[in-house]
Amino acid sequence: MLNYKLISHDNDDVLVMLHGFLGNVDTFTPYISNLSQQVDILLIECPGHGETHDLSTTWDFEYISQALIDTIQQFKYNNVYLYGYSMGGRIALYTAIHYPSHIHKLILESSTPGLETNSDKNARIAHDLKQAASMIIDYDAFIKRWEGLPLFQTFRPLCEAAALRQHNTRLNHEPLYVAKALIDYGTGMQPNLWPHLSELKQPVLLLTGSLDKKFCDIAKRMHTMLANSEHIIIEAGHTIHVENSQIFDTIIVSFIKEENHD
Repeated sequence: MLNYKLISHDNDDVLVMLHGFLGNVDTFTPYISNLSQQVDILLIECPGHGETHDLSTTWDFEYISQALIDTIQQFKYNNVYLYGYSMGGRIALYTAIHYPSHIHKLILESSTPGLETNSDKNARIAHDLKQAASMIIDYDAFIKRWEGLPLFQTFRPLCEAAALRQHNTRLNHEPLYVAKALIDYGTGMQPNLWPHLSELKQPVLLLTGSLDKKFCDIAKRMHTMLANSEHIIIEAGHTIHVENSQIFDTIIVSFIKEENHD
C-alpha cells in the first residue's frame, strides 16, 4: 500500500488525490476545505516522495496502480472519485484504464496520456536520467532550475505564503528517492495510453490552465477521444490548484455531485 492521509466526515464517497512530482501527502491540504465537507478525501503520497521507501522495488505504473487500488480498497466507500495532478494524473489515468470498475469518476489536472513514439520516449528517458543525476549531485540547484521552468509561470504572482510553502515542499525530499521516482515512472517510462482513452466510459473532467498551452492542446485532443468528458480551461498556469484554488475547489465539487448520464 501507499502512504496516505484520510480526511473523513463519514461521507459515503471518497475523493482520492494524487500529487505531482516533488509534492507530498500534504500538497492539497490548503485547497480542500470545501471539498472535505462534501466528500471524504484520501490524500495519497506517491513512491519516492515524503516517507522512507524501499529502493529495491521498481515503481513502475503497474506496481503503483495496484498499490493504489489496495490502499483504496481497505476502506468501504460507495463511489471513488480519482483525481491526479500532472505526474499524479498520469498515474490516475493508468489506474482508471486498468481498474475501471473501481473508479466512478476521473479528474485530471494538467496531465497527459504519455508519449506516442519510441524515439520521443527514449529521448525523454535520457533527459530524465540526466535530471535524476543532477538531483543527486546538487539538489538545491536542481530545485532552483525546476522552479524556473516556463511550465510554472503563473496567471498572477503567488502570494508569499503559497510560494514559500510550495518551495519548502519541493526541497523536503530525499534526493535519492525522488531521483528514483523520476527514473521509474517519469513521462518516458509511462506506457502510451492514447490508444486506450476510448475504453474509458466513466465521466472524466479535464482541467488545464489558460497559460499552459501545451497541456491545453493535449486536453483538447483527449476530450475528442474520451466517451464522456468535459474540458475546462481556468485562468492559471500548470498548477491550477495553487494559482486559482477557489475555482478549483468549486469545479471539483460540482463535478463529483453531478448526476451520472452514462
